[in-house]
Amino acid sequence: MKKVIVVALALVMATVAIASVTASGQQEGKMVMGISIDNAFPSRISTVMGIISEAESMGYEVVKYNANGDAQKQNADVENLINEGVSAILVCAVDMDTIEVALMKAKAAGIPVVSYDRDLPESESIDCSVGPDSYSDGLYCGKHFAQELKDKGDVTVLELLGALNDQNGIERSRGFNDGLKSASNVTIIQAPTGAWQLDIALQAVQDAYQADPDIAGVFAPACFFVAGIETVLSDLGKLHKVGEPGHVVVAGINGEKGACDSVIAGTCDGVVVMGTTATGVTAAQFADKLIRGESVKRDYYLVPGDFYTTAEEIEANKANIWGYAELSLD
Repeated sequence: MKKVIVVALALVMATVAIASVTASGQQEGKMVMGISIDNAFPSRISTVMGIISEAESMGYEVVKYNANGDAQKQNADVENLINEGVSAILVCAVDMDTIEVALMKAKAAGIPVVSYDRDLPESESIDCSVGPDSYSDGLYCGKHFAQELKDKGDVTVLELLGALNDQNGIERSRGFNDGLKSASNVTIIQAPTGAWQLDIALQAVQDAYQADPDIAGVFAPACFFVAGIETVLSDLGKLHKVGEPGHVVVAGINGEKGACDSVIAGTCDGVVVMGTTATGVTAAQFADKLIRGESVKRDYYLVPGDFYTTAEEIEANKANIWGYAELSLD
């Protein structure tokens, strides 16, 4: 009889152990943050590294999926996170409309959702959003262009556009145009870049200068366009340093190393460096609050960037510029 009791107890314990393991093999009670990444380009990696670092410092495990720019794959990624029983999901949407299908399932499962790097203003499924103040970032650049070109007579500025279905692209453009409103002498022409595509941006700059060789400035809504802009200007004999005759005003947003190096070299006027780490850390902190049942206002919490316009500013702040950091999701 005693032997039977021992066997029965062992069976119960085994059953409990099996039941306490989720589909992903994680022990019940172990808190897990799930991350859905739109695409693993450098600035996104920096933000996700901020999430992971903060989550792990608070005792969470982290599971992450990269959609590689595929909106349908991202929906599947979010469903995988739901099935794995994560405690919260942090998501940066490939497409703000497509993602809602998966996020509704997360809401139905009672899983808190925090969107990072961009808001999802039409979503009824997320609890809050954390991301860059893209309007202010664009405004920095617009005001700089207005200041630099105010005494140049009637001039034209080329504004490259980010993805038109991307909130960051839309807000950067809105801020840039508002920043230039004080410069009545400046006419803005716009050129699309598809989904932030470098080859399309490069062709747009070439076409714009062929149509108007006297363009006085080019706005890069993403800093990785700066190298292409400077290549075109160099080919045309128009790449001059800030303060030199014939200088074309160039400024951009993000904080890539190449663009920052161009500021140091004097060929690029300025770079708005996004607070990627701060965005990730803040997103993880909000997810933690939601997991613990705290109330979080449904809002878009903005993380401002820093606008650097001199070599001295870049050099002094390299430790805080993600473009100079070692980035990896491994």
